[in-house]
Amino acid sequence: MKRKLFNNFGYKLLSVVLAIVLWIVVVNISDSAVTVQIEDIPVEQLNGEIFDDLDKLYEVSSGDTVDIIVKGRRSIVSELDVDDFIATADLSTMSVTGAVQIFVKPKSSAVEKDISITVVDNTMTLILESKASTQFPIKIKTMGATRDGYAVAGTYASPNIVTVEGPESSVAKVTDVEVLVDVANKDDTFVETATVYLYDAYGEKIENNKLTVSVETVDVTVNIYPTKEVPVTVGTVGKPADGYTVSEVIYQPQTVEIIGLQEDLDRVEAIVAESISVAGLSEDLQTTINLTEDLPDGITIPQSSSEVVITITIEKLDEKVFKPLISDIELTNKNDKFKYLVSLSDDFAIEISGLSSSLEDLSLSDLGLSVDCTDLVLGDNKDIAIICEDIEGIEYTVTGTISVSVSGK
Repeated sequence: MKRKLFNNFGYKLLSVVLAIVLWIVVVNISDSAVTVQIEDIPVEQLNGEIFDDLDKLYEVSSGDTVDIIVKGRRSIVSELDVDDFIATADLSTMSVTGAVQIFVKPKSSAVEKDISITVVDNTMTLILESKASTQFPIKIKTMGATRDGYAVAGTYASPNIVTVEGPESSVAKVTDVEVLVDVANKDDTFVETATVYLYDAYGEKIENNKLTVSVETVDVTVNIYPTKEVPVTVGTVGKPADGYTVSEVIYQPQTVEIIGLQEDLDRVEAIVAESISVAGLSEDLQTTINLTEDLPDGITIPQSSSEVVITITIEKLDEKVFKPLISDIELTNKNDKFKYLVSLSDDFAIEISGLSSSLEDLSLSDLGLSVDCTDLVLGDNKDIAIICEDIEGIEYTVTGTISVSVSGK
């Protein structure tokens, strides 16, 4: 038996050695070294509080994530991903150029000795800025439609001013601080807690974790009152340039919806806008007025209806001259005991100015010329005033004189 065991011993030993070598080769082939790239590992920022003492804030311009190349055996490396690594940047080591070195290591110390790590770009770049603080009034916006016959009369936030703090460049981008309140189907005053949002000049919401607001929510009171539709009246004041007149006043809107308590609404039948001055005008006028300045106490109107657009048409006056006869003049309030003799100067005439449409069919008889004899005395009464019928849009100028001689019968 012993002789059989040692027969061909060299060959048997060689077989064992070859088997071991073959096993090592197979193991090395199946679990060979590989290289993989793992991307977007978040970089933890350490010791950022050092900038507080400098009254500075920082922003990461690049390097908030990092890519690495990992080399090791397939059986180990193939199981690794982003969550298996820690990337850190110690901000207290920042260089004068704002660069901070990034270090990456595996979370497991057991893995650390079996792999090698190469950081693709191991630099985080910081931008330092001075702190800024600005106060903003809170703008309240509503969405939805109130119940029919009701409208939002006013909104109030508490607090109504907030402070925004952060990097100077970030604070500078904030133009509005707003809250949004839903008024759909509401018919009474209510209070709601609303979230504060920041907006830029383009109306885009600002999402910036470097900005802080003194309060995140505010209590908003929304007053909702009944409504009523009333007419708007617009007048003019003053006189246009000589030879011109106001021919037409057009404005929109001609009616507005007013908002208020019912007892206040009941007292308002119209909104009388401020009068527009036409003094000295010789051409058309287009202007806009805001009705909010003309509202009675306790009454408001929607902002969208507050402006009235007005067009005032100025036209040149036409002229017409009449040469009245004595028979065209009526004597009124005569005393039956007296006789009256009317005389006119040679240049006696009545010049009339007005729009061509008003003068076109106007005749002397339409003027209703008369003299009031009530205060006339016996004898000659000179430079007597003549009375003309008041016709809208017509102006009179009398030239020459009229005299009335009064005597007994």
